[in-house]
Amino acid sequence: MSTPYSDIFNLFLASIQDYRINKLYNQSVEQMENYLMPFLIKAITNFRKCKTDLEDRDDTNKVFNQTLSTDEKVILSNLMIVEWLTKEVNDILSLRNFLQDTDFKTYSQANNLKEKRELLTTMKEMVDKQIVQYSYNNFDWSKLERRG
Repeated sequence: MSTPYSDIFNLFLASIQDYRINKLYNQSVEQMENYLMPFLIKAITNFRKCKTDLEDRDDTNKVFNQTLSTDEKVILSNLMIVEWLTKEVNDILSLRNFLQDTDFKTYSQANNLKEKRELLTTMKEMVDKQIVQYSYNNFDWSKLERRG
């Protein structure tokens, strides 16, 4: 069995609101999926403790060659959100470099940046907890048996 990337993309899209992604989706689902691929790749590299081999995949057909559990799909989509939020925060920080401090406040980007930073921190903490719980649930406890 396999798991299409679209399973993870759909979970990701259900959790965020981004007019650029919505516009891409309306133009072409393929363009939108191509835009989302770097977020997924980064999410995969940040899910090191996954018991399913996330490197066993076909990027051309946009599919994992193994069946991912619901937990694994949710963790990957949440890691994508972390990557997406990181990009959003960096976009605002780069805007700040072009505007003087008073102009920056006029556009209320300062508040937007603060909220997005707080959300990013919260999401990172939540995903870290999910990964710890996932690792705990999938740990082979028989390895800890006493040998006598």
